[in-house]
Amino acid sequence: MVHEIVQYHNDFNTVPLRGFNERERRIVMALLHQVKNKDVEVVQLDFDTLRGLSGWNDTLAKSENSNAKFNRYLENLSDKIMTLRGTLRSEDGLQVVKFSLFPTFIIDGKNTMTLKVQINPTFKYLTNIFDMFTAFELDDYNRMNTSYGQELYRLLKQYRTSGFYRVKIEDLRHLLSVPESYTNAKMDQKVFSKTTVTDLTNAFPNFKIKQERGTGRGRPIIGYTFTFDKEAPNKYELDRKKQEQIAQFWKSNDPEPMPNAVAQTEYQNPELRKEKEELEKILTSFKGVILLPGIYYTKPRIEQKQIKAKCR
Repeated sequence: MVHEIVQYHNDFNTVPLRGFNERERRIVMALLHQVKNKDVEVVQLDFDTLRGLSGWNDTLAKSENSNAKFNRYLENLSDKIMTLRGTLRSEDGLQVVKFSLFPTFIIDGKNTMTLKVQINPTFKYLTNIFDMFTAFELDDYNRMNTSYGQELYRLLKQYRTSGFYRVKIEDLRHLLSVPESYTNAKMDQKVFSKTTVTDLTNAFPNFKIKQERGTGRGRPIIGYTFTFDKEAPNKYELDRKKQEQIAQFWKSNDPEPMPNAVAQTEYQNPELRKEKEELEKILTSFKGVILLPGIYYTKPRIEQKQIKAKCR
């Protein structure tokens, strides 16, 4: 299904999906999509709809698409979702609220072939949107091929209208559920893998990552700054074609370094940087040669790039 919009309150971005793989995260987002603006009513999803929303048919062999296997899968997943605990904390830390978003699951793989879910009434504001919400297309989310990419995608979508997100490294470790055994250097390598950076670059126009470095030996990484082209505040109420017409207006700004940072460097994945340099060499070799529209440069594991001829 295309152009299905997931919307929820920004507070849900503080709930790390620890232990969830890519497909399970897609189903969580599909559930959030279905309960959107439904107050606390019980929402029913048939198995076929849930498979389509979650991308199940694209990630499993046909032999695994039986209702019985999907029923067992949903049962195991519901157990995991019910263990999720969100935390709301006051600024002084003296007021704390713990919550579970989906306390009830009813799976019927015998008669109706449906899954029924209900939002926690105490926290229905998380999916009944008024303001301070995160919004994105479910299909775009499903294109993220890594769990870190999925979490970064929804975090960045919270700042879709500013095109700017800055975070301390310790906060990012928590939000992405980075193992404590990872050093900051290993975290940098694992989180910003070639696949993740490529997916985010495709999802956010003019996407850039900058490492914020502090004082001390080796100038350690103290945080990250993400920039990308802004979205109009009312993007999800306007026609998509109209958005393309005003896209030039929403260009990202070059941010200042963090207050405690002594240096700021643009992050570049080593593999992607090498491929970019190779592409630039090839384009340079064509200098002065007129190319016809439609000629493509192709390289394994790199998206096809169309070389456009410019006639002067």
